[in-house]
Amino acid sequence: SSVKSPLLLSADSLMEIYPDSALSILESISSPQKLPRADRALYALLLTQARHKNYIALGDDSLIKTAVEYYGDKKKSVRAAKAHYYWGATYLEKGYTSFAVEEYLAAIRLMPIRNEFLAMIYDNLAECYEDEDLYDVAIESYRKSYQIVCRDKKSISYPLRGIAHVFLLQHQLDSALCYFQKAYDCVLAIQDSSMLPLLYNDFSTIYLEKKEYVRADEYVSKAISMMPSDNLSGAYHLKGMIMLGLNRLDSARYFFNKYKDEQDIYGEAVRYNGLREVEKRLGNWEAAMQYADAYMVVYDSIQKLSDRQKLDEL
Repeated sequence: SSVKSPLLLSADSLMEIYPDSALSILESISSPQKLPRADRALYALLLTQARHKNYIALGDDSLIKTAVEYYGDKKKSVRAAKAHYYWGATYLEKGYTSFAVEEYLAAIRLMPIRNEFLAMIYDNLAECYEDEDLYDVAIESYRKSYQIVCRDKKSISYPLRGIAHVFLLQHQLDSALCYFQKAYDCVLAIQDSSMLPLLYNDFSTIYLEKKEYVRADEYVSKAISMMPSDNLSGAYHLKGMIMLGLNRLDSARYFFNKYKDEQDIYGEAVRYNGLREVEKRLGNWEAAMQYADAYMVVYDSIQKLSDRQKLDEL
């Protein structure tokens, strides 16, 4: 009731379904610094939320801190919870996982109702715990998310898939497969085709770990046929590993080299290591050594990035 700007209220009403329209409205506000304090706080919260939903980098935390300082951390409210959640998202974008966890926990404490947003906070908190190898705590967070959305077939697949991933990280393959199957059944029930390629990719990963290469290939082929062209590098890495398992070396080399110019540093490490194994099996020792050297250079870079991130957090 303290917010005066009709543009802010309009953006707020559009945020969940049309975040691109909400962002456009917010960017049309010419002098946000001249808004009353309550409006300025909501503007900071909504603009951060809109950027996050539109996959735009959040940058520093000066914007969202305006909302955090206004809504506080004592009194429960949806906007206070969202302010702390998006402050956590800003930290996570910078790689400061421990700070993100603190803000997600604050958001949970300040959330006055049990709804999909609270479930999403638990999902993101669980992902942070995964990154820190705290698997039992991660599963507990996913279970809390599941308890909130257990009657919502549209949302239930997310915590189920999250639990499956934690089991996969612990190499508990049968448990992972069980939860991936539950998530898959939910996706089929609501006919959500957007989730199918992700789950096919998950099934393929499980069967690759089980060394059931033919089944793994069936699933990754389905995933590749459904994924957008700008999101295929991970699936092609997986396909390359499967071809390696089937000893189809020319095919393995082909898929490891697909989208090689669009891979991040971790994808480069997988590619070089895979190509090293291909050339080694073919007896091309010089090429194998070159890929081994390239892999070690990339691996050292990854280690330096990891060390720098830990130092930044400290």
